[in-house]
Amino acid sequence: MQDRTKVKVTVGPPDSRGLREVRIGAETAGSAWSLRDLRRVLSRHGYPKDLDLEDRSSVSWQGGGSDTWPDHTRIRRATIVLMVAGLAGGWALMTSVGIPDAFDALTFAGRITGFVFLLGGVVEVAAAVAVFDHWGKRSLRVSGAIVFLGVLVALTVTTTLVFLWFQELEYTHYMLAVFPLFAWSLWALSVCVREKVWQGTPHPTKIAAGVLATVLLAAVNIAYSSLYQPTAAPAYLSFKVRFGVPRMDPERPIVHLPLTLQLENTSSVPVYILSDSWALYGRTGTYVEKSAELRDRRAELEYGLEMDMSRHVESVELSTLAAGPFAGAGSWFEPGEQYSEEKVVQIPRNAKYDMLDADLAADVMRMDRGRIDVAEFGGAWLSWDEESPLYCPPEECPDLAIHHARVRYNNNLVNVTRKPRYVTAWWGAAPEGPLSGAFITTFQGKGFIRNWQKDVEAAKESDRFDLFVVTGDAALPFAAVANAPRA
Repeated sequence: MQDRTKVKVTVGPPDSRGLREVRIGAETAGSAWSLRDLRRVLSRHGYPKDLDLEDRSSVSWQGGGSDTWPDHTRIRRATIVLMVAGLAGGWALMTSVGIPDAFDALTFAGRITGFVFLLGGVVEVAAAVAVFDHWGKRSLRVSGAIVFLGVLVALTVTTTLVFLWFQELEYTHYMLAVFPLFAWSLWALSVCVREKVWQGTPHPTKIAAGVLATVLLAAVNIAYSSLYQPTAAPAYLSFKVRFGVPRMDPERPIVHLPLTLQLENTSSVPVYILSDSWALYGRTGTYVEKSAELRDRRAELEYGLEMDMSRHVESVELSTLAAGPFAGAGSWFEPGEQYSEEKVVQIPRNAKYDMLDADLAADVMRMDRGRIDVAEFGGAWLSWDEESPLYCPPEECPDLAIHHARVRYNNNLVNVTRKPRYVTAWWGAAPEGPLSGAFITTFQGKGFIRNWQKDVEAAKESDRFDLFVVTGDAALPFAAVANAPRA
């Protein structure tokens, strides 16, 4: 067997980075940045550590002698540090953005988007590892392409986040990381293009096509989950109110009137109930035998076209007989799910009502637009409690039970580029009937009465989260109650 220490060593000329190839005989043994690095390569192949490198019979120098080592060590190591730091930051950003959607999104497309971001984080880790090889000995031909892919992924994500941030220009802690990473991505891209890091990669066209397909897939998933799907699948909720058979109390002059309230989610979209109420009213009016026109035109206009007009009835008044919440704030309903309650209202038999009106109403939000912590939202703050963060002086607002919680967009990309939004809902009773409603704003729980009036902001957020009101009603002549049979 040939003694390798007797085989001639050839040190090649420096390449563009100052790295010199080391050959032992006809075989490539490695590469070196410096004399110390050269001795390590030779030591691994059995050469003595004190080998005379100036002995021309043992070592042949090409393209420069033993003093020609043009490696810019500090620049190269600084590039490695900056590249790894930026890719590590990209991994942290993509992971923090992707995890909530990947494991907690309410839609399949949302979870796919989350996992796409987690995959992007994996690419960032692989690129960070590849940095050491590409700016090192380049033992892997694809290391440069992996670095380039990691930089492109980071640039795509940070550009998207910056674009979303410019839509609202709201401060969030995430932007303290996004803007530096965006600037780093531009610098890293310029380095990769200047050094053409993809050179030497097998099948560069196929790799470029794969990168483009990955970016397009991520963009399509984001657009589908955040824009198309919530618009293409409208939400419907059906409310039904039915009167039962009234019965006269056997001992007292009271009529027991059963009332059935029913809710059904008839759409393919799950929904939250933010606030709801039901009420039974007794209606009275002055009877006019002869009249040339419909009555109560002015009242009908004042109530926003919600009051009927009658030729023979004028001065209509409503008296609240019973009222209360229905399903409750924070409850949610999957597609096809139903909920019903049976109420029994006691009414004096000799009451002077003409009609009975039963109403059911709810403020609803689609669950595919946002998520609410229902445990937090389900608890109620009392408006008259001075120690409550939602305290509202009695002279400024009626007595209310107020529900308040953070609401998050169902796409975490939006959450990290906008200030937190909060949903506030309330229920209360007033002489004219129940009070219920809901709004979504940046209101965090102080100064309820002032934020109650934020009509512009509340309207904008209502459109984003698709808040809508559902109602149901039924009417019954009071004569059918007054003439009810005994139970």
